Amino acid sequence: MIKIWRSPYSNFGCNTEIPNDLLDETITADKAYSDQTLKEIAASGFNGIWIHGLLHHIVTETILPELGKNAKNHQQHLNNLIKRATKYGIKVYLYMQPPRSLPLSDHEFWTNHNDIAGQIEDVDDDKNNKSFKVQSLCTSTEKVQSYLKNASAKLAEMLPGLGGIILITASEYPAHCLTRRGKVVGPTGEIENITIECMRCAKRAPEDIISELLTLVRDGIRSVSESIKIIAWNWSWSFHVDSPCEKIISKIPKDIILMAGFERGGKKDILGHKNTQIDEYSISYAGPSPQFIESIKLAQKYRLQGLAKLQFGTTHELATVPNLPLIGNLFEKAIYLKENNLAGFMGCWNFGNMITANTAAFNWFLSDSAPKNKTDALRKFASTYFLDCDVNKVTESWNVFAEAMTNYPFCIPYLYAGPTNYALSFISYPAPLNNKSAGRSWLMDERGDDLSGAIKDFSLNEIIIGFNYLADEWSKGVSLLEQGLSSRDTKHASEEIANAKVCNAIFRSTYNLFRLYKLRLNWSEDKLAEYSHISKDEMENLKNILPYIEQDKRFGYHSEAHGYMFNAKMLKQKIAVLAKLPSGTSTSSSIIIIQKMAEDR
Repeated sequence: MIKIWRSPYSNFGCNTEIPNDLLDETITADKAYSDQTLKEIAASGFNGIWIHGLLHHIVTETILPELGKNAKNHQQHLNNLIKRATKYGIKVYLYMQPPRSLPLSDHEFWTNHNDIAGQIEDVDDDKNNKSFKVQSLCTSTEKVQSYLKNASAKLAEMLPGLGGIILITASEYPAHCLTRRGKVVGPTGEIENITIECMRCAKRAPEDIISELLTLVRDGIRSVSESIKIIAWNWSWSFHVDSPCEKIISKIPKDIILMAGFERGGKKDILGHKNTQIDEYSISYAGPSPQFIESIKLAQKYRLQGLAKLQFGTTHELATVPNLPLIGNLFEKAIYLKENNLAGFMGCWNFGNMITANTAAFNWFLSDSAPKNKTDALRKFASTYFLDCDVNKVTESWNVFAEAMTNYPFCIPYLYAGPTNYALSFISYPAPLNNKSAGRSWLMDERGDDLSGAIKDFSLNEIIIGFNYLADEWSKGVSLLEQGLSSRDTKHASEEIANAKVCNAIFRSTYNLFRLYKLRLNWSEDKLAEYSHISKDEMENLKNILPYIEQDKRFGYHSEAHGYMFNAKMLKQKIAVLAKLPSGTSTSSSIIIIQKMAEDR
């Protein structure tokens, strides 16, 4: 079974108008993946790692000679990593989106190759959040088609030990002309219908463009290698054709593996909302979704192998802790893979990729040692992972955590714009809102106090109620886990207790933050007493959890942002600020303090 993971400290790379390809992950991963890191990944049950690559940086090809100027450097580092990983039974997989669009400002390239100029898109520069224009290498031209096939052949030739490639062909960065055209979802979940302006591609069916691209890359690789695996990811194909995307799947060469999102397209009842759509990775939703099942059935119909795409460490639901310990839900995911003979899984994105009880559990559930019965499997895993524990209380704690998470307001707007990841460090002042956006939940954006972007599918009151229930129920699970792991001198036990407690503190802090937000929507001084009451609860919450965050540097770190959304220093600063806030009585001195704080923001 293919079991693909990655290090949380390997850098995916930066999208910028003037890229330095020597900072690409295809070069830096050689250093990030030390022998010790590779050994730990293998010991946790994985046999593959994925890294982000750009085809036009990794190889040179005479059709487009301006590309791949440092290709030999990329190949040297990749081959070194491939060789070292092989010692631990690990294959290297390149995640790619060819042909990636190039900046319009690359005048030399576009002057020389105006005949392949395709769709123009605006993209954000990851360094400064400013936009710039890129243009697609139009795949409806013979020149680009030849480039894709020849460059893919060169990739296989130059990297003979490569385990495989993972191809994404919709959404994400601009690539072929249709990538961001048609029905698309914006950065906070809004749906738009955008017309394609490339006159060549506008005349073609989306399924033909996507399947042709996959076939060209496949044919190039197969002209050199029969062993390199080729994986086609169905992420957001539904933007272009109706799910489960038979129009595309039916046209894929038979030796390509179809990778499908395990939870996307699922539905569950949340906070009184019936059949809420699950359109992102989720640990709180066990799955599989009907869409996944239909996709795999279609793969079987057209004689393709199926692979599951999951995030079973953490997700956007809460990405700044090592793991969301919903072990029972992980069993449901793993047992489906096991019983349906899937080719394997890619278990993380560029976050949610720390080695924890979640990774141990998922891979163990796939083993022959795991019972088929869920209760038996959870009990046996608990006794194996924690050794000296009360298996009844530990497994019950996992069930309580899973039930508590049914109160999470799962929807794209909340996942992408909600404050949960950084709630522990965010200070909400007793003053009118500054109406600055809180930013994207997964990046180190400047944080304003306008949370309206997260309050779309669920009302403000529903979100407050949901996190109140979630925090209260989760605390019961923490108590059970502590009782079950009364002997805490083992690393696994101490880490899991600390992790569960930090999760609880984050949910509590999120609850407090939305309560304060509601107060501040129409701020007046007579709300100071209620503000003070909530702030005292928050300060107590922070003081209780601070020792755990001081002891474990993993807390607060977001692997995609490669930065800390909270840490011990930030919590101490917030505690100090909250201690100075005015109490419930409005006085001239308290008004001055509030005004000063508002100015300091």
